[in-house]
Amino acid sequence: MQYYAVLAAATVVIAGLAVILYRVRRDVGIPVGIAALYYWSLYGAWSLVIDKQGGNSGKAYHYLESKMFPIVLDDNYLLAIVLYALFIVAVEVTLIVTLRTVRTRPHPRLTLRHEPILLLGFAAAIGSFLIMREKLGIAYAMNASAYRYTRSDPGDWFTLHQVLNRVALIPPAIGVASLAAGKNSRYFASQAPAYVWPGYITLLGSMCAFAFMLGNKNEVFTALIAGFLAYVASTERPQWFRAGIAAMVGMWFLYTIDLFRGESLSGLWEAVTQRLGNANEVGKFVSSSNEAFAAHFSMYGVLAAGTPIKFGYSIYSLVCALVPRVLWPDRPRDIYLYYTESVGTIQDQGYSLHHATGWYLSFGYAGVVLGGIVMGLVWAMCLNAYTRFGGRRGMLIRLFAVVAPWTFVANIAPLVRAGPEGYKGFIIEGAVIPVGALAFACRESRRRKRSSVSNVAIVPSPEPKVLRRGATG
Repeated sequence: MQYYAVLAAATVVIAGLAVILYRVRRDVGIPVGIAALYYWSLYGAWSLVIDKQGGNSGKAYHYLESKMFPIVLDDNYLLAIVLYALFIVAVEVTLIVTLRTVRTRPHPRLTLRHEPILLLGFAAAIGSFLIMREKLGIAYAMNASAYRYTRSDPGDWFTLHQVLNRVALIPPAIGVASLAAGKNSRYFASQAPAYVWPGYITLLGSMCAFAFMLGNKNEVFTALIAGFLAYVASTERPQWFRAGIAAMVGMWFLYTIDLFRGESLSGLWEAVTQRLGNANEVGKFVSSSNEAFAAHFSMYGVLAAGTPIKFGYSIYSLVCALVPRVLWPDRPRDIYLYYTESVGTIQDQGYSLHHATGWYLSFGYAGVVLGGIVMGLVWAMCLNAYTRFGGRRGMLIRLFAVVAPWTFVANIAPLVRAGPEGYKGFIIEGAVIPVGALAFACRESRRRKRSSVSNVAIVPSPEPKVLRRGATG
């Protein structure tokens, strides 16, 4: 019963702090982000405890134990649960301490032209396809899964392919959200000819089909969350039912990618027509998904194996990772490979390392709390940016201030499944790509002598209670 007691207490504390944060900021991204942290940190523990005590949770994670290591309900596992909980609580407490209060005030909107977003998105999509075309052809000829083949032999340009996928998905998702928000969008005044909507549908539909063939979920998931949060934040009265339906359809599609990514490319269409004919097929897969377990295993693995601490290694690896591997082929490896070697897992299987585990391997127990504080500070920086820079700085800073709260939360899932080196991914996917693409499409709205609703955006959050002494709006 001690495992249930610790899990229940951690859940109550985490949920309570999330409620406090939401009531203060009224930002939907906060509960969404906390839910993502909880899902990839502690959610899987409930099923593990049930199964290890003779129950049946129905989750299909058991093959991970054969390829990684078995989980035993011992002191190490209990400590792993506590450390994950401390990590999430550290994130939340840091947010409570560092978030600035929000007062209602106008900021000039930016004019968003959607044609450049579409042009850039189609160019990136074509470039990504050309990079992977040969790989897809080989997988088809070999009657192999495109996902497994491209991951076992990614090639020299695979990273560029991933970046192009994000260019083709994330900025268009934000563009669609700004259009859906309508004329009263808080952040962007859209210039959209009649062909923009069909263009977005064609681009995003094509990219979803491409991701489905390759078995890639991460880019689609990031774009889905960024677009959803952008829409909710951009409109004063969101159409929650429509937004919820769109989110549910998007999540269903993500699970179909996971369901079919192991099928051979040549037989993919036949598998889809046969398995989707059974309405319960995807539902059963969703209920038994192992998505919440691979990263969750990692803390127990290093504790049980007694893995030695490599002091500060992840920070060193993060700094080195900023140099492209093309320019530094033998740059230092990240902490993930040290983790897999120390616990004896089969490498190149895509098993993730939890963010808190990466900090633990670099700084010990204190590193878990330190990692939570750092994540909280980065998240708070993104949330505070608009109140500080939303209307008074250059175009790039203003765009970052607008999109950072959405893109950070959208990147929590890949970040929490990587060590501290994962911040490189946020820099690229959460800042460089969306800000760069939107800067290509934005221009300053012309100011009028008298402010009007057409050229200013209102931050509508009511003035909340002060979070800390000396906080300013």
